[in-house]
Amino acid sequence: MIRGTAPAKAVAVPKPAVQEPPVKFRSGKHTVIVKEVFDIAPKFPQTYLIRFTFENEPVFDFEPGQFISIFAEKDGKRISRPYSIASWPENKDYLELCIKIVEGGFMSNYLYHVSPGTKLQSIGPLGRFVIPEPIRYDTVFVATGTGVAPFVSMLGHIWAQGLDAGHEFHVVFGVRYVHDLIYRSLIEKWEREHSNFHFYPTISRPETPDWKGRVGYVQKVIENDINDYGNKQVFICGLHDMVEDVKNLCQRLGFAYVRFEKWD
Repeated sequence: MIRGTAPAKAVAVPKPAVQEPPVKFRSGKHTVIVKEVFDIAPKFPQTYLIRFTFENEPVFDFEPGQFISIFAEKDGKRISRPYSIASWPENKDYLELCIKIVEGGFMSNYLYHVSPGTKLQSIGPLGRFVIPEPIRYDTVFVATGTGVAPFVSMLGHIWAQGLDAGHEFHVVFGVRYVHDLIYRSLIEKWEREHSNFHFYPTISRPETPDWKGRVGYVQKVIENDINDYGNKQVFICGLHDMVEDVKNLCQRLGFAYVRFEKWD
């Protein structure tokens, strides 16, 4: 993961500065216990959810947007991989990760096949890709693929804590195919429940005529459906090239605050 803050283009009216908040929770070593593993889209088993509880302790405290590193043995060597936490900190029943199976990728395939009850070593919480509180701006979350996971965590936290008062929230979510719209039912449920929340799914390769929504990339949605950029902050998460393109676009458009996290 590569995270960062991009300097925003100057706007006519000065905006209150948004500073990266101090770390709230120290990371530590934990033994996680696999609670369940299941496909998020059963007809297309490419992306799955894995849920953990913790040995001899509750789910640790974390800030939404942070990640956890999971350890496993490969060829006699101990390796680790980082995964953004998709559940929100108010949920103490389990910690949830959303993982896409990578062809030839050891950890994504290994975790997909672990049995409930398996114990794994981990370190967390880690990372500073978090949303500063109190929230000062209307907020746009831009994601592709499993890059939506930290934003699910952020939004779940925002609703749970009532942090949305006085602001609008937008999720721009781009995928190749309709079945790749993970967390779609949850995000659409939030859109029905919160009048200040707006969901913009877009498909780059619609494989069914039943899809009547947006077609194309997230950049197109940002330019066509989002406005008043100078009064908005944007958080971007996904693969490297998309994040670079969207970060540069948002800087040109003059967003008040630009944060991003790149996944290789």
